[in-house]
Amino acid sequence: MAESITYNGHVLTPASRQRGKPPTWTLEVHIMAEGRRAGVRRCRAGNRYATEELAVARCYEFGRRIVDGKMIPRPKGKPS
Repeated sequence: MAESITYNGHVLTPASRQRGKPPTWTLEVHIMAEGRRAGVRRCRAGNRYATEELAVARCYEFGRRIVDGKMIPRPKGKPS
């Protein structure tokens, strides 16, 4: 499992999983304010990647964009 990183006062933890046939890696990151033990935001997208390393790199990038306010993930269950 990938390591968490700290970015702008938040802890980003990749939560990529291998799914499907052929197996690919999902894009999911957990974001929590630094120093807190509760209040994790689970953010994911439909993107899939061939390797775990690539998926983890994209998870960090995705999390940074969310923290910076450049991307706002849709709430669960809401159609676009």
